[in-house]
Amino acid sequence: MSNRFLSVGVIALVSSAASICPAQRVEAWVSGLSKPVDFAPDPASENRFYVVEQGGAIRVIEDDAVLEAPFFELDPSAFTTQNWEQGLLGLAFDPGYEDNGLLYVNYTRTDGATRVSRFHAPDGRRVDMDSEEILLEIEQPYGNHNGGCIRFGPDGMLYIGMGDGGDANDPRGAGQRTNTLLGKLLRIDVTGEPDNGLKYAIPSDNPFVKDAGARGEIWAYGLRNPWRLEFDSDGNLWIADVGQNRFEEVHVQRADSAGGENYGWKIMEGDGKFKPGRAKFQDPPKLAPSVHREMGLEPPVFTYRHHPLGSVTGGYVYDGQTIPRLQGRYIVADFMSGRVWTFKLGSNWRADDVVEISEAFSAGFGPGGSAQAISSFGRDHDGELYVLDLKGGRVLKIVE
Repeated sequence: MSNRFLSVGVIALVSSAASICPAQRVEAWVSGLSKPVDFAPDPASENRFYVVEQGGAIRVIEDDAVLEAPFFELDPSAFTTQNWEQGLLGLAFDPGYEDNGLLYVNYTRTDGATRVSRFHAPDGRRVDMDSEEILLEIEQPYGNHNGGCIRFGPDGMLYIGMGDGGDANDPRGAGQRTNTLLGKLLRIDVTGEPDNGLKYAIPSDNPFVKDAGARGEIWAYGLRNPWRLEFDSDGNLWIADVGQNRFEEVHVQRADSAGGENYGWKIMEGDGKFKPGRAKFQDPPKLAPSVHREMGLEPPVFTYRHHPLGSVTGGYVYDGQTIPRLQGRYIVADFMSGRVWTFKLGSNWRADDVVEISEAFSAGFGPGGSAQAISSFGRDHDGELYVLDLKGGRVLKIVE
């Protein structure tokens, strides 16, 4: 069983000997948080940021300090953190937030089901907790693999990352079934006229809208537990998907995608066919991207091997100005080990020039290093990047 936060190893795609380490490191920025798992800048302010705490609060960072009063705080009776992967997991500000004050959160309700709700914030300091409008609820058969990331795309649609429902080996086959929202990337329209019985609209160009028996909300499928998905400045969508016993993986959905990609779970894990069992068993052979596509599957752009455990934390493509050697590179980490890599996306849509920068990151975390700590990354309005330290309750900034 491979949990999101309890679930490092030999890199499956390695850098050449000629690669030059971009020499990034991290330095402490703010502390005093509790289990931070998501980060967002205030759309209406250059010096205000929000950090999601898994325990049910969203904290305000203003002028480089954490404010005492939370921006958002769930009633403890409304949600659960009983399982290590449950709680308040995601935040997305409406594209029109500066005018309408609307924001969206993803959390697990008391019975463990995923809930995506909309709230109103009359100002940048406090959400009206009585304004909750529940948009979507998805039953969860087990307590893990909840996904939790929600992001608005360049198209104004809300994208929701859903895990396969949990336990090991995807026992219900959710990843490959289009009649369930589990194991999927969902795409909904929160501003359109709601469809019958729903609180949102299903975009007419979603790939399964006209398929009998399929859920129209599905944009892509074959995911196990997407832990952080982010759009880059070109509109490509990066999806980090937590593996089971052997491989962690990162996918890229191109900006011109019409949806419908099958990312392979549980047919595949990483570059090879999925094989239940722990790492002591022989790995299945790696398959070329062309073979994936012949099978109707979208291959990952990057994978790495567990040793013995792993859990990927997805990041961003850097487009800031203060670290020239990181420009255009994607950064990704492993939660369990604290290992960190950056890479470019090659012309063949595979990871190129992979560089490991784990040592520099671990040093910045101090005693104990970054193992079981990097829960998420963040980005400010200038494209500069941050790292969330789950264990230490801190946010660190990536610097040259």
